Amino acid sequence: MIDSDFNSAAHCAESDECELILSFCQLVDIMVKDIQHLEAECVRARYQNSKHLDAPEDEYYRSNILSGLKTPYYDSLAYQMYMALYYDGGDPLSFKEWTSAINRLAKGYEDERF
Repeated sequence: MIDSDFNSAAHCAESDECELILSFCQLVDIMVKDIQHLEAECVRARYQNSKHLDAPEDEYYRSNILSGLKTPYYDSLAYQMYMALYYDGGDPLSFKEWTSAINRLAKGYEDERF
């Protein structure tokens, strides 16, 4: 939590506000890519683990392979600004490219993009 006495101008005197916002958005973009990579690795590991289970537990496990992965960030003002500046208001964690890839990973198909 940022201290209520925090003054960005005093702490970041050498950078203007736009540069600071852009820097935070770049950081969030890197973190989103890290989240996608970690979620993909988690799904791969869960799928591999499901292969070691007996029926019907294996099917039940695979049907729940994506559970517990999504944390909604869209309520965050910082994330909303990031989406507006980088993706014209879209959420990269909800884009079809990502959701299709993660669903394919859940079925055991590899996707090297993530």
